[in-house]
Amino acid sequence: MGPVLLLSLLLLGLGRAAPPDHEVTYLPGLSKQPSFRHFSGYLCAGPGKYLHYWFVEAQSNPQSSPLVLWLNGGPGCSSMEGFLKEHGPFLIQPDGVTLKYNEYAWNKIANILYVESPAGVGFSYSDDKKYGTNDTEASVAHNNYLALKDFLRLFPEYSKNDLFLTGESYGGVYIPTLAEWVMQDPSLNLKGIAVGNGLSSYEINDNSLVYFAYYHGLLGTELWKDLQAFCCSQGKCNFHDNANLNCTLKMGEMIQIVEESGLNIYNLYAPCDGGVPGSIR
Repeated sequence: MGPVLLLSLLLLGLGRAAPPDHEVTYLPGLSKQPSFRHFSGYLCAGPGKYLHYWFVEAQSNPQSSPLVLWLNGGPGCSSMEGFLKEHGPFLIQPDGVTLKYNEYAWNKIANILYVESPAGVGFSYSDDKKYGTNDTEASVAHNNYLALKDFLRLFPEYSKNDLFLTGESYGGVYIPTLAEWVMQDPSLNLKGIAVGNGLSSYEINDNSLVYFAYYHGLLGTELWKDLQAFCCSQGKCNFHDNANLNCTLKMGEMIQIVEESGLNIYNLYAPCDGGVPGSIR
């Protein structure tokens, strides 16, 4: 084998990236296939654990654009919701079949990696099928880190790009715990984390939600009085883990009202498909 041919083969090996069997070459529901590349498959997240991912390259300059990891919350919510209903490049339409392009897609400026985590969520799975019984916040964080490393093994061309870890809701737990692992790995170019409407504490969340709902007009006066009577004592309220059965029942009523209000729970004043008409907000 001549030196020129050998050098060419070595360079080809070094430049090889993006597993071709993961590339999505046709996506039903679109009127026109995208100009950017996108991939879907599985990432190894530890022995016997495989997390499903969908990766979309930036619409321009993917080589130099940031790499953004996205995790939906829950726990138990699929990141395909973020991909197909929030900030991915394609949005599912009401017919459940048609897709349209999202003018606010994050991949207009970044490469976005959507991962369904933990195993058991969406298409992600584990060989032992012990979903929800052997996962802790610490183990899920480690699994997510291993999945990220496996992604960069499959797509080494993004290993030096600026990295951002992002999520929402229970991502308030997923993202900081994952960041702890990433910060210990000097090979990863972590630049920041971002969490929207993040959960950091169930206690803080429960105790603040009641006040938020009441002072934004979602709760009636009678229910508010009952919550005060059954959940509060000596000027202090415990809406989180109150032992009073009546408090628990009234909290259930409150949560039902919030969830069934027809409003966008992330922004009460924003339009919400199928929700309350703007004229009566």
